[in-house]
This record gives sequence, C-alpha cells and structure tokens, in this order.
Amino acid sequence: MTVIRTAAPTLRARNAARLVAQADAAAAAAPFESIPRIDIAPMLAGEPGGADRVAAELRAACLEVGFFYLTGHGVADSMVTDTFAIADSFFRKPQAEKAEISILNSAKMRGYTGMLEENTDPDNDGDLHEAFDMGLDLARDDPDAHGDTYGWGLNQWPDMPGFREQFVHCHTTLATLCRTLYEAFARSLDLDADHFTSNMTKPISELRVIRYPSQDTVEANVVGIGAHSDYDMFTVLATDDVSGLEVLNPAGEWIPVPPVAGAFIVNVGDLLQRLTNDLYRSAVHRVINVSGRDRYSMPYFSNIDPHTVVEVLESCITPTRPARYEPVTAGGYVEACMHESYGYSS
Repeated sequence: MTVIRTAAPTLRARNAARLVAQADAAAAAAPFESIPRIDIAPMLAGEPGGADRVAAELRAACLEVGFFYLTGHGVADSMVTDTFAIADSFFRKPQAEKAEISILNSAKMRGYTGMLEENTDPDNDGDLHEAFDMGLDLARDDPDAHGDTYGWGLNQWPDMPGFREQFVHCHTTLATLCRTLYEAFARSLDLDADHFTSNMTKPISELRVIRYPSQDTVEANVVGIGAHSDYDMFTVLATDDVSGLEVLNPAGEWIPVPPVAGAFIVNVGDLLQRLTNDLYRSAVHRVINVSGRDRYSMPYFSNIDPHTVVEVLESCITPTRPARYEPVTAGGYVEACMHESYGYSS
C-alpha cells in the first residue's frame, strides 16, 4: 500500500473552533495506515452477541480512525450501480439544462452543483466535481416542506423518467440501513439501543451523487474535493471502482481509502464528534482523481431531526475532559456549514 506523506495541512477554517478540536483529537490518537473493516451481518441476523461485537468494533474504529468499511449490509449492488447509471445520464445533459435545477436557487440546498461551485476547503479555489443532492422527499402538501427549517423542503428534480424514483428508492434503502447503524453507535457508547430513535421522526439525511472528472495535473488549489470533514452524524459512502479518496491520519499522512467491492465506507461526522466530546473522530479527508477516468461516488449524509439539540453526552465528560462544545441544533449546524461551502453569508 502506498502512503502519501505530506505536512499536515493548516486548514484556514471559517469555523476555527471545529478544526482546532479536530487537530486536538488527532494529536491524541495513534497514526493509522489502513481502514478497518466491520461485518454487520451478525447484528442484522440477530446472532447471539452479534450486536455487541459489532458495537465494540465500531467503537475501536471511531476512536482510532473515524472511518471503516462496512460489509455484510445486505444492500444489493444493483441499487448503487443503477443510481450511478441514471446520474451519469443526467450529468451528460447540456449545462444549461442541468443549471435549471441549480442548488444555488434552493434555500434548502437541493439540486445540481456545477464544477467549482462548491469549495469545502477555504484555502482552495473550488472543488472539481459536479453533483446532485436530494433530501427527505416531502409531499407538496406537507406543511414542513414550505417552512424555514433546514433539511425539510422540496427537492428539485430533472425531467427524466425514473430519476426521482431511483433516488428516492436509494435514499429509503440507506435510511433503513442507517437505523441499524444508529443502534450500533448507541451500543458503542453504552447507551440504550434505541437512544437515537426518538430524534428520527423526520431526519434531514441527504443523498448526493458526485462525478469527479480526472485531472491530468493536480493544482494545489483545485482538487476533486478539498480537505474537509463531514457535517452530519455519520456518512455512508458508495463508490465505483476508481480510487481517489484519502483520509488524513494524526501524523499528517494522507492514507488512501481504495474501493472495496460490495462494501460501503462509513465515516464519523462533526455532530457525532461533538456529541462524544471529540472521542469519536470526524476525520479530515479529500478526493484527488488522477485515474484517467471519471470517478463516481454516492455519500448518504445520515442525520437526525433538524430541531434536535446536539450536546455533549454526560458519559463523555470527565473532570479532566470538560464539555468542549456548546449545544447546537442538528439542522442549524449543517445549514451553516453548507452555506460556508457555497460562499453564502450566514
């Protein structure tokens, strides 16, 4: 395995406190050079002791790395490949047609993102990708679809047969998988297995498909997606067979996260790091595609209800480790981070 060694980047953050906390967490952890794998099949099958074994493995992965491969999940490969296929058909449409559903016209940040319109690392000049985002697909007559709450709104859809149906199917399938993962996360923190259930009546989880064109040469200020951490509770990521994802370890080394057939890649998000008082690591990662081919990925940003207050768990507070974060609402935090990435004023 090739380990790419660089000096740890100084991320000139708009949200400085968040990245200071990440740097502090990283400094306390041992460097890793690979990503662990967790087989969730024993938990899904209800095997004796299976849920506890998965929770223990998950805890170790979150404390040490913040990333892990998830196998044995039971989600059909065809769901991922079919979603990539219909997304590819959309991305091949004329730019003017795609721009009709631009995310920049959506107060709830739904729709199409063009090349360089998003910038996750403020030291860079934009992210070299295009994407389509959707959230919970509320009906037009749902009162929550027309309010000011971030995460509740109407999706923008292209005029393509089967597109909406495929994305909604994918969103629903991954939401079901994530409910099991929330149980595993709860168990890993010595909480009741259903700890998160009451905060998941209308979760603001978002599904995104991203196309990264290959770069002939890599410029320091323009890559597929710049160094960043995710804003949610956790992310479940599907990719095609093209490499490009890298995660930063505590020694300042960029560790490749190559695709594993049939596996999802799961990573801790900022809200889970806040909840655990920096015990679980929302690791910084990036994408650089120099493969000579387009790279497709599909992150499902799993989250809870937008009005839920996220505050440090009492079990993660000690006399020598007081609470490091003020309470925030899940929706408010994600909205602020998204606005920063797209250059909006808060």
